[in-house]
Amino acid sequence: MEPVTDVVEIEPVVITGVGMAAPLGLCADAVFDRVCAADCGIGPLSAIESALPPGADGGQAPDLPADYLPGQPREVRYLRHAIEQAVADAGWDAIDSAPARRAVLLGTTLHGMRAGGEFLRSGDYAALKNLLAADTLALAIEGLAIEGPRLTTCSACSSSLDAIALGVTLLQAGDVDVVIAGGYDTMSEYVWAGFNALRLVSGPPLRPFVRGRQGMKVSEGYAVVVLERRADAVRRGASMLAAVSGWGDSADAFHLTRPDPSGDGAARSMRAALSRAGVGAGEIGLIAAHATGTPDNDTAEAAAIGAVLGDSAAGVPVVGFKSHLGHTLGGAGAVELILSAKALAANRLPGCANVNAVDVEYPHLNVRTGPAVVSQIEATLNTSLGFGGANASAVLQHPHRPVTRGRKSREVCVTGVGVIAPGIIGHDAWVAAGGRLHEGHTAIDDAALAALLDARRIRRLSPYVKHTLAATALATRHAKLDESSDLLRSASAFLATTHGSVGYCHAYYGQIVRDGVAAANPMLFAEGVPNAAAAHVSLTFGLRGGCRTFIGSTNAGLDALHLAALRVAAGDTPLAVVGAAEESGDVIDAAYRGCDPAAPAAVSAAVALIIEPLEAARARGAIPLAQITTASPSASVTVGAHPRGAYSVGPLLSLATAVLQAAGPIRVTAVDRTGASSAAHVRP
Repeated sequence: MEPVTDVVEIEPVVITGVGMAAPLGLCADAVFDRVCAADCGIGPLSAIESALPPGADGGQAPDLPADYLPGQPREVRYLRHAIEQAVADAGWDAIDSAPARRAVLLGTTLHGMRAGGEFLRSGDYAALKNLLAADTLALAIEGLAIEGPRLTTCSACSSSLDAIALGVTLLQAGDVDVVIAGGYDTMSEYVWAGFNALRLVSGPPLRPFVRGRQGMKVSEGYAVVVLERRADAVRRGASMLAAVSGWGDSADAFHLTRPDPSGDGAARSMRAALSRAGVGAGEIGLIAAHATGTPDNDTAEAAAIGAVLGDSAAGVPVVGFKSHLGHTLGGAGAVELILSAKALAANRLPGCANVNAVDVEYPHLNVRTGPAVVSQIEATLNTSLGFGGANASAVLQHPHRPVTRGRKSREVCVTGVGVIAPGIIGHDAWVAAGGRLHEGHTAIDDAALAALLDARRIRRLSPYVKHTLAATALATRHAKLDESSDLLRSASAFLATTHGSVGYCHAYYGQIVRDGVAAANPMLFAEGVPNAAAAHVSLTFGLRGGCRTFIGSTNAGLDALHLAALRVAAGDTPLAVVGAAEESGDVIDAAYRGCDPAAPAAVSAAVALIIEPLEAARARGAIPLAQITTASPSASVTVGAHPRGAYSVGPLLSLATAVLQAAGPIRVTAVDRTGASSAAHVRP
């Protein structure tokens, strides 16, 4: 099992189609034109489910025709609208690829959360069939013949830019031929109340980077791009809007809701994107900043731009698209990347709305104001900065620009496993139990985790997050990783969950439905977002690589493993923590049994794996437990059905059992109830 060191040429990835719905319009061209005219789309929020305080406003997409997908959830209707635009723009029917070679990757913060409010008000469990991200995705792509990876990722407000970067990874690895990537978040009382409770929502207009700025405007947005390898697009004569020539991701490892004021995490993601693109600071003609208009975020981002660009910063125009649209949350990265691509293609440089140059607080920033001007743009840099310090950046260039880069393809191995389940703490206990959950036991006693977790630090965390942290602690120890080591600090996290912190979400939303948006609990909101575990893994173990969570399906754990293995093999991260976790509880059980009386009880469990390059593992004295391969070995066997009620954890429990018992070549498969499937292959 010698490591593979062949240099593989990287084929540039280009955007061949775009689609959008946002507060200034129902297509990308309409939104871009109004942004260039310095328009602002903030206004009344008639689509929100409950009463807001007098004068409250935000960003809402224009109404779709009443006969367009009537009866479907709001997020499905608008997301489908954006996808239909993008595939028409790309000439989808002319793309010569098998359905299994087509993928869709979406990013979101709160998926179908409006369904939760419908349920809480009506008591009708049928409403919850539209809650999970996998269901939203399946409805949005129905009829498009996509049988490759179909997954949803969450890294809060950087979700959709991260999804696009992951799409680039799939294409450059040769796994698929075409990807629909982007993201969405819909207008909801759940999210407005949460950001308001955190005192981040502004009454006056959103004014990024100015003195006296007061905060953000909650908005909605739906945006997707069609991605292809450039050679494939050229071969079929497709029109190419821009090339995604570089991406970067990072974690602040600083705080759950506040950015590192030094901007270090954001700066690392920007530098990584520029480095992958082979672009110098002087070549950037537009920075599309995250620019939420909140005091802390703008300060950190201004510091990051200054650190990355140095003396060049004053010459690089900066625009904050949220000043026009509000904060479109999980959709923001994709919305703003498309607007940057339009600016690049048209050589039009937009300005910020609501901003006068004399009011800008940071002298080193060249914040653009007023209507758009004509300007030659060679490359753009986008940044998205999310809760938990989840940062993502991307560089766009003109699609025909020559790119000559390569990489080494590394063999990837598992060096650590951590398993926790009811009455089972640790991989040795899991093997002793025969790789089976104890019959009739569904919950994990916090006292059993005392040796793994700091009791004071975790006292306010949800069970889902605690389980993730405990399994990660076991896996890092098994892999012989010093928790203060540079290797672990440079690692990335690829986590998974079907449901996340259900108990916290239910308690938080129940208060809003009973008592109104002013009753929202900020702690429950922040700890209940789907990427809370990824944020806490970063904070607890000091991970500074990209940290995200694949959500809303039983495939999520294998999806996380797949993307992590590709990133490690390509040298994009030196080590990855891969995990899945679920919490049990009456809320989950009642929801499933309300739809299906035979549904199994939810089981609390978590699995974490440490994966790294085989050669590097051997060099540091770690024991390779198994190798991960992207091709199915001919001698592989299929592991039986995963434990019912373990949801996203189940497939990784099966895989962990195979790894720990060195049971020969193993193929683990999961099929979600929407029909999407994922698989992973390991061998000793």
